[in-house]
Amino acid sequence: MIEGDDLKAMRVNAGISQDAMAKKLKCDRKTIINYELGVSDIRSKQLFLWFLYCKIDAGSLLNEIKQIRDITNSKEKPNLQDEEP
Repeated sequence: MIEGDDLKAMRVNAGISQDAMAKKLKCDRKTIINYELGVSDIRSKQLFLWFLYCKIDAGSLLNEIKQIRDITNSKEKPNLQDEEP
């Protein structure tokens, strides 16, 4: 799980200020602070943009998700845990 400290470390390592990240994500600096302090959770779209701006390769994660989707789509009907047989 990505924690606020992880987000901050990625941002700092990329040489991006909180103000600059806020502009890139089109949000307030306070939102960036809240993400980094763990006060609020970052949305997935913003997380992937964070990766992009910090030059973090999310390719392997996206490939794994695609493989899961392909496996699921190849089955006629997935057997979900909450469904009765």
